[in-house]
Amino acid sequence: MKIVFVLSHIPDPRMNKRINLLKDKYDVVLVYWNRETLNIWEIQHKDIETYEIRIKAHYTSPVKRILPTFKFAVEVIRYLRKINPDILYTENIDMLSICSIYYMFKRNFKIIYEIADLNRLIIDKPDSIVEKLLKKVLTLTERYFSKKVNLLILTSKKFYDAYYKEFISQKKMVFMPNIPNLKFFKLYRKKNGGRFTVGFIGAIRYKDQMKMLIEASEKSGVDILFAGVGLDNEIEQMCLGKQNITYYGKYNYDSEIAQLYNKVDCVYSVYDADLNNVKVALPNKLYESIYCELPIIAAKGTYLAELVEKMGVGVSVNHKDVSELINVLLKISNDKEYYNTLVKGCNRNKDSIDISKYNEELLDRIKKLN
Repeated sequence: MKIVFVLSHIPDPRMNKRINLLKDKYDVVLVYWNRETLNIWEIQHKDIETYEIRIKAHYTSPVKRILPTFKFAVEVIRYLRKINPDILYTENIDMLSICSIYYMFKRNFKIIYEIADLNRLIIDKPDSIVEKLLKKVLTLTERYFSKKVNLLILTSKKFYDAYYKEFISQKKMVFMPNIPNLKFFKLYRKKNGGRFTVGFIGAIRYKDQMKMLIEASEKSGVDILFAGVGLDNEIEQMCLGKQNITYYGKYNYDSEIAQLYNKVDCVYSVYDADLNNVKVALPNKLYESIYCELPIIAAKGTYLAELVEKMGVGVSVNHKDVSELINVLLKISNDKEYYNTLVKGCNRNKDSIDISKYNEELLDRIKKLN
């Protein structure tokens, strides 16, 4: 059976995990879009058939991407007619649309649709007439093409309750938490001593919350490690000249993730909780922090904060209150007994982050698609 991944970007660590899992069982092919504007990740799988489509496009604006997306779609269909897939594995509305259009050329194939984030233009209240129109178009488009979806992969169960239950049967849903491949953490060694360091490791988004961390770190006397890149270099520029901040920049997840976590004492995962996607999403930082026995700081009012506090693996703060974050950083960095309580919470919950049972379910569900 041939499975083709159709992605609008170079595969990120989450998609690399899916490719890793499936390439041992099936003939896996990758077709991806290189937008030539911002490449956060690098190609990891050089042992599978890969097709790169280089078309320059705006990274964040769907309106400015309309023409490039059309050009990309033409190229994708051309490759798919050559590859002749049995299953298309994709994510996000634009890629789902392209995969569904392939039905014009072939009928007997299946679609696996994965969602790691809910589209802001769909899930949040529109700010303008243009956004209202976009919301209507995107919603109708996704609902129409979702009729072709055979499996819906969600990284948070809350995504289904918040949106997808309205038009996709729960029987098609598979919950795949964004748990890391622990083989990349074999060299992880918990930090012992030195200045207390808060780590933000991953794509740098939600700049207001990053700025809040920078301000809070200066006033609480802790260090920061930023590892990752954003859509621009504003946060990187803010870190220049600050003795307590290390800006590591772009990294290779597979080979560098363990050494990055070696350098930190706790994990920062505070995002803009005014956004509905942030309220229901579950970032990979939750699972990485539990495995590494590093307390995590989350934003109040989110599903992440609910789980963090329930499991006793971290603490939550108001995503707009720098003084609250300062107090938390002071407590977590100075109160050893409190810190160790959270570490024990991580240790207690390690059994819950075994990815193997989720992988087995996904493989079983894919096998049943035949």
